[in-house]
Parts: sequence; structure tokens; C-alpha cells
Amino acid sequence: MSNSESIIDMSRPSAGRMYDYMLGGHHNFEVDRQAADQVVKMLPFLPKAARLQRWCLQDLAIELTEKRGYDIIIDFASGLPTNDHIHHVVPEGTTVIYSDFDPIVVEYAREILADTPNVHFFQADARHPEELLNRPAVKDIIGDRRDVALVYWGLSAFLSDEDIANAARYLYDWADPASTWVFMAQGADMDPNSPDLMAMMQVYEKIGSPLIFRALNWVEQLVQPWHPDENNYVSLLDWHGMDTRELDPEEMQTWGPAAGGYGAYLRK
Repeated sequence: MSNSESIIDMSRPSAGRMYDYMLGGHHNFEVDRQAADQVVKMLPFLPKAARLQRWCLQDLAIELTEKRGYDIIIDFASGLPTNDHIHHVVPEGTTVIYSDFDPIVVEYAREILADTPNVHFFQADARHPEELLNRPAVKDIIGDRRDVALVYWGLSAFLSDEDIANAARYLYDWADPASTWVFMAQGADMDPNSPDLMAMMQVYEKIGSPLIFRALNWVEQLVQPWHPDENNYVSLLDWHGMDTRELDPEEMQTWGPAAGGYGAYLRK
């Protein structure tokens, strides 16, 4: 997320709070709602795409804990931990560490979580994962554990190529070989020439959160030396099993074959 985004000035829209509004949340301001409505007029599928991202997030939380055995999940650029987020679906006793760059989101998040056991929320920048992982409070929570699940979901379009490559290298060096990095190639293989998509990108550019949509094969290079497990990269549609008959063909022409991106469980 861009440093230029107004993360404190409530008179300017925030990409994170716009996302909350599109998910049906209430932790947003009128300026966020107006900006989100402007974008949705261009791309009516956008709220559905936002919900699809969150549904997949719940799927991966269950996969990581119940099937892959992780009891620590560290989620970067989490957004608000509402009732469709990770900690609501993981087994009791799972430690969940959330983070976000926006201090208003962090404040709201801590109110939402209150005294929820084993769930923590910190202010940190996902472009620099060391900010979160080296915090004394985080070290107190996880100790010397490095066999954890790391999550970058729904934020790669807000990161530069250099941001992704640097995060990949740092996390690779930090993590235990038994760790998994869940990564979403947000917006991969969307139609870059779609007028509606270009108009949406202009809106996000104006609020200080420029979007970058990449081809999947380029994302695969950026996250090296991590590599996907045997499932490879899976489209959000296939990940969650959405019936494609529910989707408008014209919307799909803009959003591409994955309806907004691909996810993968990356291994060392």
C-alpha cells in the first residue's frame, strides 16, 4: 500500500475501509462509501469479487489448521477482522496474528477483537514483513517458532514488483522449511485494456492506492524462491467452487478466467 495513502485523514477515502464497505461492513466513513460506490458503478462485480476473496480466506484458514496442522497463522494487511475472517473458523487454541497499515483499521480491529483469546492485531506494513515479525510483542507470542503459516491475501495489487520480491526473500530466509506462505496473485490475468478496469484504477490512483495487475507467470517469478505445492496456482472460482453460471459473461471478460486472481500454498 502506498505511503501516500491518507491513512489518518478521515476526509479522504481509504482502500481498506472501501473494502470493508463492499463487504457489507460498518467501519467506514461517508467518503469511503462514496468512492466505493463510484468504483462499483464501473465494475458491478467488485463487491462479489471482494466476498469471493473473503470466502477463499476462510477456506484456506481451515485448510492450514485442520488439514495441514498449523497452529500459528500470521496474516499481513488483514483488514478488519469481522465475522468472516480467519479467527472465526480455526480450531480453538490457534494463534492468529493480524496486521494492517491503517491505524484507524487497527483501532477498530482491536475494538472488534476485544479480549478474544489467542488473537492479536498489530500495526505494520506488509511491504516490510520484518516490521511485524521482529516486533518484541510478536516474538513474545510465537517465541522461536518459525513453522508457521504466513498469509498475503488480497493485497498483491497494492504492492510493487520490488515489494513482492523483497517480501518473498525476507520470508524465505525467516521461515522454517515446514512453513507455508499462502499468496494470492490478485487481479492476475485480468483484461488490462478494459475501459471500466482502467477507470477503476484511476480512482485508486487518486486516493493514493495505485493498483498493479500482473500476468500470473510474472507473479510466479516475483515470489521465487518460493514455489507452489502440488496444487499449483488455483483460480478463486475453482478455489471456492463458485458456480460460474452465476457470473455475467461481460463481467468475466473484464475480470478474467479466475474472477479476480489465483491463490497458492507456497513452500520452500
